[in-house]
Amino acid sequence: MGSTQRVAVTGIGESPIGSTPDMDSINLYATACLEAVDDAGLEKDDIDGLVTGYSLVDPKLMHSTVVADYLGLNLSYNESLRLGGATPFVGVCHAANAIRQGQCENVVIAFGDNRRTGFSKGDGVSNLATEVGHPEFENPFGPMVPSLYALIARKHMAEYGTTAEELATVSVACREHASMRGKGQQTDPIEVEDVLSSGLISSPLHKLECALISDCAGAVVVSSADAAADTRAPVELTGYGEGHGSEYIHRRNDLLYSPAVESGSTAFEMADRTPDDVDVAQLYDCFSITPLMLLEDLGFCEKGEGGSFVRERGITVDGDLPVNTHGGELSYAGAGVFHILEAARQIRGEAAETQVETDVALAHGVGGVLSTNATLLMEAW
Repeated sequence: MGSTQRVAVTGIGESPIGSTPDMDSINLYATACLEAVDDAGLEKDDIDGLVTGYSLVDPKLMHSTVVADYLGLNLSYNESLRLGGATPFVGVCHAANAIRQGQCENVVIAFGDNRRTGFSKGDGVSNLATEVGHPEFENPFGPMVPSLYALIARKHMAEYGTTAEELATVSVACREHASMRGKGQQTDPIEVEDVLSSGLISSPLHKLECALISDCAGAVVVSSADAAADTRAPVELTGYGEGHGSEYIHRRNDLLYSPAVESGSTAFEMADRTPDDVDVAQLYDCFSITPLMLLEDLGFCEKGEGGSFVRERGITVDGDLPVNTHGGELSYAGAGVFHILEAARQIRGEAAETQVETDVALAHGVGGVLSTNATLLMEAW
């Protein structure tokens, strides 16, 4: 890292969410980027850095360059990242480092796709089947992404006594938050019984324990301290860290530990904070087992206690640690970038009906099958 100068999240923006057949992937990216720039109180010409994810529907060799061309940006920092759901979180880390090294002042990080209307059902399944899993030692046996997470969930249940009801409680909490906000792809309240009767996708995971498939994009502006002084409502990025393990589940030494252990400890050390300081956590929730594991690996409870944590201490806005106060991928939209936006909203006091008293907010992203992890900590500027 080139310096320890302060950096801030200065703008957040999102495209329409759900089903948007009139918008392709690049349209979604552009809409979110422009809204984030406007939210910061900046002009498009103020942006000198861009980090984008990718599109499975419309792949581009140089994705960020295509988005920059579309928006008419003049960049000194330009990066396309492809780390699954961890992409926007790692993008924020990279943007902060680039700013601290003096490469740029205002970087937009964006992630999204139009997978709901851009894929046929068969295309989507086929694409995900070849994107995740080892081509020789996993894919020939046919496991899909839900099956790989189900394997982890089943082992967690066998090892620690975690129950199906505890896993379902994660989905119920996320839906409660989306319902309170009245915004997102799924807002009708649900109960544990609804989750457990929604149909098995891969035992023990049910349909309502699997992330939504959405057309959507989200964007964040990260700025230097000097640039943040001229923005509307900056939020300080006080800590961030990455942790990277094997992409392939058969190479894991222990299915019940993720690189969130490393990314979390790095972020907490940088911010000089501990898990006890965190008031609200936006945890990647591609499946219900994921936030439960992250509660353990990020240090909010001991290994094996994730199930009892959600059941006894609570993860709704009136619980010990509110989690995914926008509804997460299980109810708001099927992309983790919105966890970053929600952490910033909580610090700003703009989280509406699910606002909690927040001094420290955490956002955490996961790529692959708990393969790549990134943790962000935010506080008031």
